[in-house]
Amino acid sequence: MKFISWNVNGFRAALKKGFMDWLEAADPDVLSLQEIRCEWDEIDMEVRKQLEAGFDIAWFPSTAKKGYAGSATLTRKGSGWTHAKGLGLPEVDTEGRIIVSTKGDLTFIAGYFPNASAGLVRLPFKQKFAADLADILKARHKKGEKIILTGDMNVAPEEIDLARPKDNVKNPGFTPEEREGFQGYLKAGMVDVLRQRNPGVPGLYSWWTARGGAREKNVGWRIDLFLVSESLMPKVQGAAIHADVLGSDHCPISLELKD
Repeated sequence: MKFISWNVNGFRAALKKGFMDWLEAADPDVLSLQEIRCEWDEIDMEVRKQLEAGFDIAWFPSTAKKGYAGSATLTRKGSGWTHAKGLGLPEVDTEGRIIVSTKGDLTFIAGYFPNASAGLVRLPFKQKFAADLADILKARHKKGEKIILTGDMNVAPEEIDLARPKDNVKNPGFTPEEREGFQGYLKAGMVDVLRQRNPGVPGLYSWWTARGGAREKNVGWRIDLFLVSESLMPKVQGAAIHADVLGSDHCPISLELKD
């Protein structure tokens, strides 16, 4: 099974940059999109028909603010996944952040994690989200679920995960508080697949600022991640960052599991 996650930085904008051609070539079994920023009925009808022909779709826009945040999960049509929008956390769910999809004992939790924002004004909100999610992961593991957690997590876990760590310690995405929140996911029984398979490898980034030619110079951050339950690690066949795919300030990331 091939899982892909991509923050598209506006779904309708991504459509204008070749999204449908990319989707056909990538051929995912399960796809998480973040920052969709639109309602389903705002998308061109022909595009909707094409997507619905191939996928079962959970479209989860923000109700808190139009054109903000939002996520979607697409699973290959008839593949047996069921989707639930939200984590049962109202303040998070109104922003359309996380979708939980299940198939047997496999659980796919995916979406757009909060950003601490300029001036760290949303850091407390993000800290609460991380603590609540860690508790959810623990509870689901106790039930015997095998979990894939993915999305734009808006945090670089370690210094190796961004080009200029010393310059960003007090900036959103690399504060000690946010990194501690990420550690909570690992303590809840999750493994950072790409880093586990590439220890000590620098330059593995999934997001670049639009300023100063950062992408061309690969001055970036790894903030889009796949984590899996420890019990799933024997099934992992591959994990990758697809930095050559354009169309957003993020690039897609992928995970392959033995079916």
